[in-house]
Amino acid sequence: MKKLLFALSMLVIASMILAACAPTTTPVPTQAPATAVPATQVPATEVPTVPQLSGTVRVGSWDSADALTPFNNAIASFKVAYPGVTVQLEDVPTGYGDKLLAEFASGTAPDVFQVGDGDVAKFAVQGVFEPLDPYIAGTKGNDPLDTSVFYPAIADIGKVNGTTYLLSKDYSPLMLYYNKKFFDAAGVAYPTANWTWTDLLNAAQKLTITDASGKISQWGIQLPDGWGDPLWTRGILPIIYQNGGDIISPDGKTVTGYLNSDATVQALQWYTDLFLKSKVAPSKADVAALSGQDLFQTGKAAMLWTGVWPLGGYIKDTTMNFGTAQLPMGKQRANSICWAGFAMYSKSQNKDAAWAFLRWIGADQGAQAFADYALTAVKAIADSQGKTTDPYYGPVMADLANVHPLPDFTTMKFNDCLNTPFMAALEGYFANGGDLKTIMTGVATAADTCLSK
Repeated sequence: MKKLLFALSMLVIASMILAACAPTTTPVPTQAPATAVPATQVPATEVPTVPQLSGTVRVGSWDSADALTPFNNAIASFKVAYPGVTVQLEDVPTGYGDKLLAEFASGTAPDVFQVGDGDVAKFAVQGVFEPLDPYIAGTKGNDPLDTSVFYPAIADIGKVNGTTYLLSKDYSPLMLYYNKKFFDAAGVAYPTANWTWTDLLNAAQKLTITDASGKISQWGIQLPDGWGDPLWTRGILPIIYQNGGDIISPDGKTVTGYLNSDATVQALQWYTDLFLKSKVAPSKADVAALSGQDLFQTGKAAMLWTGVWPLGGYIKDTTMNFGTAQLPMGKQRANSICWAGFAMYSKSQNKDAAWAFLRWIGADQGAQAFADYALTAVKAIADSQGKTTDPYYGPVMADLANVHPLPDFTTMKFNDCLNTPFMAALEGYFANGGDLKTIMTGVATAADTCLSK
């Protein structure tokens, strides 16, 4: 959470998406991005038949201020299509998670509520999600949903153990930014869709510059984020996946054989070597010494590996000459994601109307309102915005097919049993060295014991 709060203070533009990475039931309050994509008028799906629905649909969100604009716009368009339904927005920017848990306990939670990716597994176990597959198929509710309108890998994020519980609100995969001026000066070719780990390392070495005193004045790359902490699982996962590794079994019950597998350990070795051996990436202490500057924007890092959140601000900065690219690949292509979604409350008293609104904001005209502020899961909307062909967003959209499901969804014990000790062990390695295979085996063994309780 501290990492996220720091990121928010530096990169307000995309806090709607970044909040989704917080492993807590109290998400970070959000603000609207600095720039918005022009609104579109292209419906995401075939406009549903307007049924005779009535009553009130309560909608819960942690968003506030300008970040509520897409909610209000979506509610307004929904009211035109469903005049008999009143949508009541309940925005709780502070204490949202605590309030939601209390409402779950009393059976009074909102009919539709916003969920960060760190809470999905916990809520699924509690049974507060209404399974959406019957509504999607049309056996419940009034309108089925053709899920082919979505980017498949993004739609799959809303599933837990094969059951669809959520529709996407917003998200960000990881991406690569590069400074064209620095690349030109070093005589290095720009990153391409065919870039590999070797290409990235070679470029980073050529782009790392030391001054007369031997101090690094320009880093080759900053990763796995823009706020200066190399201990961010979500940013490291693509490297692990690209090498054919993983950190936990698909059923969320076993860590041994995954976190300490040769594939995962090799990926972690390559990653840590960028800091400790090749010295092409700034450490946490290096970044802290620069008082929280954006190293990429201020010309202190030639490349940046992070999400889409700073992109709007960079585009507005006329002093910058940069490009974007898909992540380089290892043995295969792979990416991870920060994500937030919408769910229906399993104890809702007005489920047909709740589904109509959930469908509206997740796949229909209401989804367009949210697409003006963040990446959309609906292909037709992204196409109408020109995202897939945009020189900055195009590489991001091209990598969506390579997004892996989130390991956080496999078990509600993910953070306590695996993520926290994993990051602590990696921090210990950065500070004291050691054998990564041995270190990760110790973490895996302890995690298995923790998960079995």
